Amino acid sequence: MGQAGAFFGFGRRGWYAAPTVAGGGRVKRVNLQQYFVLAETLSAVRQALAPNTLKGGALYFALFQVPTQMGAFINDDNGFSASKHAARDLVSAAQSWLDRIAPNSNFTNENFDQEYQSWAYQSVLQAVDIFKNVFQTECRDVDVYSVGQISIYNTSALVSAGDDILPPDIKANVSPETRVEFTSAAKCLAFDLPTSCGFHSLRALELVMDDYLASFGVKTSGVKSWMDYIKAAQKLIDDDKAQRKPKAKVAAMLDRMRELDRNPLMHPRDTLDEVGADQLFKLCAITATEMVREMIAFRSAEEASNQALLETVSSA
Repeated sequence: MGQAGAFFGFGRRGWYAAPTVAGGGRVKRVNLQQYFVLAETLSAVRQALAPNTLKGGALYFALFQVPTQMGAFINDDNGFSASKHAARDLVSAAQSWLDRIAPNSNFTNENFDQEYQSWAYQSVLQAVDIFKNVFQTECRDVDVYSVGQISIYNTSALVSAGDDILPPDIKANVSPETRVEFTSAAKCLAFDLPTSCGFHSLRALELVMDDYLASFGVKTSGVKSWMDYIKAAQKLIDDDKAQRKPKAKVAAMLDRMRELDRNPLMHPRDTLDEVGADQLFKLCAITATEMVREMIAFRSAEEASNQALLETVSSA
């Protein structure tokens, strides 16, 4: 995310390009085990095809995993574009032998007992070597980074499921955009972008603030800043005629974050370090949780009241 951001009302729906629910981005987790298994499979193929003669059955069982393992490599968004061409050639060479020995997966003793000279299946070994060489060359241009553990977080969860910072019942009651912002904040924290983590955390919280005030009947379309949110909340708190009011604790938490976290972060000379970003990430999640729980409680009470009214009318 660009750290210039929008100075006013950032995070509000309609004031910025809404993130996709899927999150997007080019960062993905590399499954190293998949590459290990692939290397083991190809090594086993080379070893199995080393003899000068092989029976059809031995040849079949040496190759039957190749299409599956190489297919997973080909279908993975891994950046190895040239290697995928070599992988397809290897799959084609292996599959032609599988179809020859067991056409339509029909196994016969005759085909399994037939002997083949090494020159006949040399094309498979050549395809293995070509893939190995192309893959080794392409590895020089594909970067893989190791991400160390941040605080007490599981790195994989931080990268792929950052919105789990919210309790399950809370996550189920926030907007998809809010979950995306918390997920983006967690990714930024994992990849050593602490100031960007703060931006996304505050954007997530502001989306919850918008829903929170709307639940009290406040028209948020005219709200242009955090101060406007807080003034609207305080106005309800001070209104003696209001039947339902925001908690004073919530308004105080938001005002404190506005003054000490949100406003300073809007200035390019102020940045966050890893510890500060982690604390702000957690604080935004805690504050969002407090507001959502209040909305859930109100909704539950309203539904119970409506149900009681309905039963009263029905029994009259």
